[in-house]
Amino acid sequence: MKNEQKLRYKKEAIKRMKALGIIDDTIQQFEQADLVSYSLRGGNYWLDNSFKQLVAEFEEKHDYLVYYAILSYTAIGKMLSLFYVSNREEEWSGDWKELNEGFQMSYVFNLDIPEYSEFGLIGFKPIVGGLIRTA
Repeated sequence: MKNEQKLRYKKEAIKRMKALGIIDDTIQQFEQADLVSYSLRGGNYWLDNSFKQLVAEFEEKHDYLVYYAILSYTAIGKMLSLFYVSNREEEWSGDWKELNEGFQMSYVFNLDIPEYSEFGLIGFKPIVGGLIRTA
């Protein structure tokens, strides 16, 4: 991703993070040091090396910028849902509509059954400066 493009995507990501009610410290560390965090039951944690690798491969493959993630445990496995800014700027207004309604198109890694990983619309809600997945 080109530097100019990354800066534009990052600015958009920060606006989204603020609108989602993500705690200021998490936003600042993303803004200043490119640190992506994930939420587990509303608490924010920095990605470990295995999660960082998944995010880096996803960003490289799709030319998207990941700005946040939700880790959840489900009946079909441990899921890491990536919130990202896509390279399709014409779709950003639609992304905002979904975000405002508590939905987000995400890439969801099924960490237990990798072949079940896919893009999909997830539901979420803000809690304690982080997010939890609702659907």
